[in-house]
Amino acid sequence: MYEPAGRRRRRHLNQVYADPLLARMATETEREGSMKHRSARTRAGLVLGVALVAAAVLAAVLAQGAGAKPGPAAIAAPAASHTCLVMTGSGDPAFVRNFNPYTATSLPSGDFVKGAFYEPLVIATAAGGGHLYPWLATSWKWSNGAKTLTLWIKQGVKWSDGKPLTAADVVYSLTAGKQNKVADLIGLYREGTNIASVKQKGLYNVVINLKTPDSQFIAAQLNLQMVVPQHIFSKVADLSTWTNPNPVGSGPFTKITRFTGQDYVLSKNPNYWLTGAPKIPCLEYTQATSNDAALLLIQSGQVDWTHNFVPNVETAYEAKDPAHYHAFYATTAYPVSLMFDTTQYPYSLVPFRQAMSLAINRAQVSKLGEYGYAPPTDAIGLNGIFPTWVTDKTVKASAKALATFNPTAAKKLLTDNGFTYKGNNLMDPKGNPVSFQIHVISGWSDWVASLQIITQNLQAIGVDATVKLEPDWNSWYPNAASTKFVTLLWQGASQGSPYGYFYSNMHQNAYIPSGQDGTPTGNWEHYQNPTATSILNKWKVTLDPKKQQSFATQLEALWLKQMPIVPLFIGPRWSTYSTKYFHCFTSPKNYYGDPIFTTFPDNVLSFTRICPGGAAGA
Repeated sequence: MYEPAGRRRRRHLNQVYADPLLARMATETEREGSMKHRSARTRAGLVLGVALVAAAVLAAVLAQGAGAKPGPAAIAAPAASHTCLVMTGSGDPAFVRNFNPYTATSLPSGDFVKGAFYEPLVIATAAGGGHLYPWLATSWKWSNGAKTLTLWIKQGVKWSDGKPLTAADVVYSLTAGKQNKVADLIGLYREGTNIASVKQKGLYNVVINLKTPDSQFIAAQLNLQMVVPQHIFSKVADLSTWTNPNPVGSGPFTKITRFTGQDYVLSKNPNYWLTGAPKIPCLEYTQATSNDAALLLIQSGQVDWTHNFVPNVETAYEAKDPAHYHAFYATTAYPVSLMFDTTQYPYSLVPFRQAMSLAINRAQVSKLGEYGYAPPTDAIGLNGIFPTWVTDKTVKASAKALATFNPTAAKKLLTDNGFTYKGNNLMDPKGNPVSFQIHVISGWSDWVASLQIITQNLQAIGVDATVKLEPDWNSWYPNAASTKFVTLLWQGASQGSPYGYFYSNMHQNAYIPSGQDGTPTGNWEHYQNPTATSILNKWKVTLDPKKQQSFATQLEALWLKQMPIVPLFIGPRWSTYSTKYFHCFTSPKNYYGDPIFTTFPDNVLSFTRICPGGAAGA
């Protein structure tokens, strides 16, 4: 996914303990048999809380000390029964009525545009071992030597204004990027495109002609395409500035029945095409003004579902109502990685990136920064989502070695490649001190804690690395997405196969120039490689699994030689949810799709499957 273009993976931390690292170390201390105690410190607002996190991480890393568990935060009054499925983020700005699916993806109003209003043609997901669900395209067929794809579009689907959804809408959606780049969500019209033509055939057939066969086209590209109404969007003068305040869609929730600066309600489409769906009457997204407020909302039951990281979730959330409160932190996921702009010196030097990988203690980052919920990765980063695709013993050994904490080897790699030391300070081959800030949102306390460990690791090999806190999403994301500063980022790549991961990070067609937003392809690091491009082009034209595996191995070996990004830990698909009023969430026992409710196209599955239960059902 990529997680796909515009798919926003919000990772808001809300903490039940006054000092999360002390609580965390207390848990680890109990496991290790140590009985050392420290008194808990009280948080006085977000900034102090972050400062305490940072101080506690540093103390824990340096001393491996232990702390006693502070008491839980006060719990808000229990919520009354409610009929809308209520969701929340944390620290959202005031809501703006912008439902443009091309531009509202980083706004609270845009969280459900794709999924609630606009639907995909197919849904390909790695969840639960992998699924491929037909959706608006009910079936498809390859012909012409696997260069022509014919789609059969679902008949009887209507837009919420009553007009029929036909092949004309699909063709418009697939070709709108020709006229306006903002509409080219899946990159069909970037330089080097494999698209020869997209044409309508009859009322319900669409024919896509490719220049070469592409075995990955459905899973890696078509999977991420939404369908919008031609009769509405084609009349918009500028899609990049339009706010689409009253959207017309085909999805399960198309009626805006309330919209304020603090919350909004989307009610069900009474004429939705999927029989029996949606099973619930409405979705509500409510603002949480702070991290603490978000935690109180889920603990009290006023909110049913979040995708926040909650440390010690078993105590902080599930224990408050064991019968109904659940957490599913799925690790079938791509890595969270340290991202540099590889076009900028000295980040452009491969030995530098490899040395950064060797210098970071992933095990400690996972254990202390991510509370053990995010397993460390090797230097390729596929062990969470596609472990069976890394089969070569030499590649495996190299991937493990490059991800093994080894500051001595990191220093040697640097000095062997022109870096020097002036005292304890690392100097690049041009004689400049190596110095950078890693930016992060102050409320994302797991990432703040992880970065305290990472920067301490880097300081130990002479890098002047520090953490820079940003107040909110809007202050952080635009510069992070264009990698104008060093940052942690989740992976944007299709989850259909590992092809999408290598494509996003190495293919010349996915390349995003330095200084530009990497969201469209997930090419945050601004890297491209002609050899990788050639291998990927060979991969996509074959349906032979053995050949695909061979190409994957070649890419893995090249990846380790180039290290375009530095994978650190799996990016869990955070989901805390209550079954007090609703059931049928994606779960370990029913893992039908990605559990994060902003993930398109998987969220369509949740919105059509979640069912009423408990008081709401009665």
